[in-house]
Amino acid sequence: MWLDYESGFQPTEKNTVFVDAFEKYVDDKASTVSPVTLKAWRDSEKSFKEYFKKAKIKDITRSVVNKYAHQFVKDRGVTVSKNSVISTRLIHMHHFFSLLVSNVIKENPVPEHALKHFFRKSEFSVNPSQYLFTDNELKAIKDKVQTDLAKTTVYNSNAKLAVWIEAETGMRPAEVQALKFTDLVKDGKFWTFRISDSWSDYVHGFNGALKARPHGFSRTVLPISGELADFIKKYKVRQTQFLKEHNLKNKYDLVLLNLRDYRSTSMGNPISQSGMNDMLKKVCKTLKIDSGKDKLSLYSFRHTICTNLANKPGISYPWAAERMGHSLTTFMKVYVGVTSDVNEKMMKTWIS
Repeated sequence: MWLDYESGFQPTEKNTVFVDAFEKYVDDKASTVSPVTLKAWRDSEKSFKEYFKKAKIKDITRSVVNKYAHQFVKDRGVTVSKNSVISTRLIHMHHFFSLLVSNVIKENPVPEHALKHFFRKSEFSVNPSQYLFTDNELKAIKDKVQTDLAKTTVYNSNAKLAVWIEAETGMRPAEVQALKFTDLVKDGKFWTFRISDSWSDYVHGFNGALKARPHGFSRTVLPISGELADFIKKYKVRQTQFLKEHNLKNKYDLVLLNLRDYRSTSMGNPISQSGMNDMLKKVCKTLKIDSGKDKLSLYSFRHTICTNLANKPGISYPWAAERMGHSLTTFMKVYVGVTSDVNEKMMKTWIS
């Protein structure tokens, strides 16, 4: 089959039905991508089948793709932005057709940065930004959850503990879910986590790797406070006692094992990301932290901490990027913003 091009075979068939070829292409990718990524590809596959039907590869022109993009947005009432669903669909099409250029087709019908080619600026939507916490808000959140944890039962502690861990490390939520007690390590004089896996709420299982990293790769995150390290060690003792009393086991040594649902506990599932987000919003509501039009989620910690790292004198950007699990380019481009603390400092500096 001409789809063997990826492994070296040069295809020549233009009359293959596009959606059939795309389906086989996704089948070939199935064993090399995460379940969440595979779902996105399958969703694209389903969308293409609905719209393109029996159209052949040679029939998929730039004009045809343009019409598809606009029809997709119209039918579903979705937004147009770089993080939108239609952006994902077009990226998937671009990758597929890029394998065929010069062998089956002369030009990729889906250009790079396809949204800019197919939509006017006036058709784009502005995505809300992630809320960035001020230094005082970060301290208030940590103080609040520490106070609550001191008087909370073990089976009601994991969501609050997740917020505390996020507030100090800015890890991806899926990485926090997969944290194991053995991940708590000493790096020189400082406590930190050495992580190598993440969790998927979609498949209710481990991804087997960190985002965009090979299996077996591990990284050390930002150092954590002695208070957090001590709490986790004591929490393990309490969790172990609770499991023993209820004839349950922590099969994966998870820190955030779901203890409120015995079925989830026995399956070795951690608390869900939605449960963690709900706890954060509850804490922020109590503290009267208003995000306004910005998005408030666990990722707010990640954006805030990356921004603070970038603005802290003496911090090595490569070190910070590595601790956060990003390339230096992505660290600077995606996560570095301006907190209200920095904004106020810059205003004062300029006026003075």
